[in-house]
Amino acid sequence: MKRVLAIRHVFIEDLGMWESILRNLGFDVDYLDTAQGQRLLRPLEDYSLLVVLGGYMGAYEENLYPFLSYEFRVMEEAIKKDIAVLGVCLGAQMLAKMLGARVYKGEEGKEIGWMEVYKVSEHPYFEAFPEKLLVFQWHGDTFDLPAGAVRVYSSRKYSNQAFVYGKAVGLQFHLEVDKLSLQRWIEVYTDELKQEGIEPTEILNIGDEHVHMLKNLSESLLSKLLFA
Repeated sequence: MKRVLAIRHVFIEDLGMWESILRNLGFDVDYLDTAQGQRLLRPLEDYSLLVVLGGYMGAYEENLYPFLSYEFRVMEEAIKKDIAVLGVCLGAQMLAKMLGARVYKGEEGKEIGWMEVYKVSEHPYFEAFPEKLLVFQWHGDTFDLPAGAVRVYSSRKYSNQAFVYGKAVGLQFHLEVDKLSLQRWIEVYTDELKQEGIEPTEILNIGDEHVHMLKNLSESLLSKLLFA
């Protein structure tokens, strides 16, 4: 069985609808909960793709979260061994930092909720993606574009929303979420939503057709990373 490794920082922030897509593509999925002390039990070469998921930590907070240092080493090893890498939110910020870019608190404030991103350049990985896309966001940090990377999507607040570096992709937004994911996040992160003045209904008010479209786009991106 072909395998995908997903580094998970927070239990509720999992692969979402990507997990079923990956299994349908013929891949088994292993989660690595590094925050709980888990470490790799098999060679990294056993995996076709490394996914680094989101979390509340900062990519620059290795002193507070020492397990991040281990993750940076795993990501670096994956890139050196030509294993595809996909970073989501915190994972994208970590990928940028590992590639030498700066990660920092966003000066324009947080992006939380459904927001539009705009395609600023073409790349084969994003061939199926439209010029304008409504995506789910939940972040306060941002990052500079790594040297040698291609910026693919930007938002009105932050220019680096999706980038490609070789066989590595960073997504600041959450393409993996489905309605179950959103419901779980709302229940756990209620206080932050209140602080930001965001009503849960604003997050849940998304049509099934749009979620289905995001699933199709996800399948396209994952397929290109796995089979290109």
